[in-house]
Amino acid sequence: MRSPAWFARWAGRHRRWVGVWLFLAVVALGLGSTNAAAPFLAAGLAPGLLATLWHAASPVSYERWCSGPLRRWRWRRRVRRSWKDLAASCGLSGSVAVVKRRDGKRVTEHQVVVPRLRRVRTRGHLLEVTIRARAGQTTEDLDDAAPRLASTLAAVAYRTRPVSGGASGCTTVIELVMADALTTHATAVEPEPRAVCDQVRLGRAQGGGEWSLTIRGRHTLVAGCSGAGKGSVLWGICCGLAPAVRADVVRLWGVDLKRGVELAMGSGLFSAHAYTPVDALGVLKTLMTVIDERGAAMAGTTRLHQPVVGDPLHVLVIDELAALTAYADSSIRRDAERLLSEILTQGRALGVVVVACVQDPRKDVVTMRGLFTQTVALRLRSGDETVMVLGDGMTRVAPAHRISPTFPGTAWVVDDTGAADRVRADYWPDDLIRDLATRYRTDVRIDVAPPRTTDPLNAEFGEAAAPRARKPRTPRSDRESIRLVKDPVGGGAS
Repeated sequence: MRSPAWFARWAGRHRRWVGVWLFLAVVALGLGSTNAAAPFLAAGLAPGLLATLWHAASPVSYERWCSGPLRRWRWRRRVRRSWKDLAASCGLSGSVAVVKRRDGKRVTEHQVVVPRLRRVRTRGHLLEVTIRARAGQTTEDLDDAAPRLASTLAAVAYRTRPVSGGASGCTTVIELVMADALTTHATAVEPEPRAVCDQVRLGRAQGGGEWSLTIRGRHTLVAGCSGAGKGSVLWGICCGLAPAVRADVVRLWGVDLKRGVELAMGSGLFSAHAYTPVDALGVLKTLMTVIDERGAAMAGTTRLHQPVVGDPLHVLVIDELAALTAYADSSIRRDAERLLSEILTQGRALGVVVVACVQDPRKDVVTMRGLFTQTVALRLRSGDETVMVLGDGMTRVAPAHRISPTFPGTAWVVDDTGAADRVRADYWPDDLIRDLATRYRTDVRIDVAPPRTTDPLNAEFGEAAAPRARKPRTPRSDRESIRLVKDPVGGGAS
């Protein structure tokens, strides 16, 4: 039933082509020539029928070789042919007074000046328009015109980025997303069997390309309300590093204070894990030992750790950070905040990075929020939370609080250029996680002993506190006697 509907949509898009040949076929029939009408009818409908069969048999190849190139060619042609009108409607053009001499008289004429269109190119669902500002314009003026240009060209999203270099002048690239590639979810596939620890592929970007997240040298905070798809990002990182875990180029440390419901699914990938706040402190303390030993070895030799077999990159994965930094007991919370802050400030160059997921990104919940070097903003509850996660001014260009609940895994990220991009993480089914955790199981197991009970006032973390001496309790009758002795009746005793 899809093929007739698809053919009808094709005929609607190419109604001029179909109408001309159908008109010629009707004229031939009116002249009484049935044999002549058949070729006209075939010429009008044959391309649509062939395209329908091709699309039904292999939609991927049809999009790659036929529909996609034609659509991108139409985008480029529209911008190039109507650039002056587009610039005028978007407020980019201006008027310049030019003085000319005509018949011996000085005549002032006003000429329309538009910014120069340097380049137009397409890739996937992305249309890139490179514009050089005219005299008197700045890059801020070009940025302000981007939403109007996106609306005029019926783009679903946009972003801008400046072009560096003195020869290019005030030049800006406006990237327009002409079709939303994130409306459908995608199931994750097994990563390539290469030990990669720099970046992992998590899903798709809104322009149609891949979304990869840098792991080495970055601390990552994943924020999103319940049901936003944090698990897709978390397992995209863990399973994407699975070949490196097996080769001992990466070691995963897991903290899951939701009773291990999330991380226990792929426990074979983790060298150490903690499912209680006390065990989590042991994991943090052990990682601080790794940092101390590695820092002593690297001092005076190198400033950035290079992961190799046997000397790996350590990745601490924390599911629901607030359970450790805000909802735990005061003594545990204090020690956890101190240790985690030290890891975030010292571990990046020493090959110890943190990936933390949280539902509530407020400062009183995640006090060390500013120490994370990159953030992923899944669906959030308000514009204030978007500012907390992505920064000031991001509610307009990266509205994470407006992500639909029906699109789990969709997020906004800010790349190295400072531009915001909308992405969507692939979904990881439980069977695939268990399979990868079995086949890429790590051979390195680290026994993390929970810290001993401490006196937070008089003992250092990890050291046993001496028990406090308690005075023997005085019976109530004896206490009454003592009080009467101290306050005799004549002295005001009650």
